[in-house]
Amino acid sequence: MIDLYEIDGFLDDAARAEIVAELDRIGGAPATVLSADPGGRVQPAVRKTTRLAVSPETRARVRDTLMRRAAEIGAHFGVELRECEDPQFLRYETGDFFVPHQDGNTPMVYDDSRFRRVSAVIFLSHRAEQDAPGTYGGGSLVFHGPSTGPPVQVAAEGRPGSLVTFRAETTHEVTPVTHGVRYTIATWFR
Repeated sequence: MIDLYEIDGFLDDAARAEIVAELDRIGGAPATVLSADPGGRVQPAVRKTTRLAVSPETRARVRDTLMRRAAEIGAHFGVELRECEDPQFLRYETGDFFVPHQDGNTPMVYDDSRFRRVSAVIFLSHRAEQDAPGTYGGGSLVFHGPSTGPPVQVAAEGRPGSLVTFRAETTHEVTPVTHGVRYTIATWFR
């Protein structure tokens, strides 16, 4: 079983549109993956997306909104959540992806990610099969079931403004974006 907790309307349309407008205007740098290097390492064969440099006000507003729901999210997973990492504002363009991975809370990896309990993704963009302005295709957030038993894959619908949370040790991926731009915000509760 894949344990997901989704909150529709986590961001209202006005807040979501304001963030997307900011993301459309700003630049960023290739997103990193965790490594022994401070700040992580760029590995485009593993993770190809852009981490955007939002204003401190936007970052704080999103983080505060996440923390207001931390007790509710923690209760679902049966853990106490005390903080969340700085949110990552991400732009996935055509061809961008993130291979199957885990975000942390795994005993095999002894780095700072071991303190992550719950991963969180806020969806900002509209998904559409046909290419149209303001939409994207592909780019599914797909969860992979336990390593024992028959293979299980579940894709999160990811409606604009929704929050999808899951245990940090859950294997998941972002499939390649086929058209448009996919904006999301990712963070990790500890």
